[in-house]
Amino acid sequence: MRQSAGVRDAMITAFLDVLCREGGREAEISKVLAIAGVPESVFYEQFQSKEDLVWAFLKDRHASWMRRFENEIEARYEATGGGLELIADVLQEGFEDPKCFGLAFIHIVTEGRSVNSEAFAIAKKQKQHLRRFIEQLAVKMGLQHPDMAASAAVLVIERTIVRALMTGSLQEAQTARLLFQCLQHA
Repeated sequence: MRQSAGVRDAMITAFLDVLCREGGREAEISKVLAIAGVPESVFYEQFQSKEDLVWAFLKDRHASWMRRFENEIEARYEATGGGLELIADVLQEGFEDPKCFGLAFIHIVTEGRSVNSEAFAIAKKQKQHLRRFIEQLAVKMGLQHPDMAASAAVLVIERTIVRALMTGSLQEAQTARLLFQCLQHA
């Protein structure tokens, strides 16, 4: 079982490599298998289809992204007592990573998938998780309307990720920083 999980993880990581280079539609299974170093038969032991791999990728990467995001935000808040703009700083660092999960995630969800698809269902659940985390953070920060601040913060995060994808500019996080500062004082 452990070996099976390692192979599965290797294929998910290989998918990320292909996705970052070529986008979701161009992410051919043969390329994923070549990078992961596994035969096609092993792929189909782990996944029923390319879509199954995509869903596994979305779930896996969200879990690791949220862990990193939450840990970074909590550590910075504990160290500085800063406001919501801490989120922009963490996003900026994520954008500087060539395997930025947020950009890969947006690629997948927006590449011709139906709003009734599994990818959108996963995205919706993940946005709810993100919103709950930010609402808890807003309560710690003593914001007047933590629920509204959290909803607005998620919009800023989504906008920032999409704009970074569209413009290719890592400076989008600086605009987000300004928006988070406005939210902090709203």
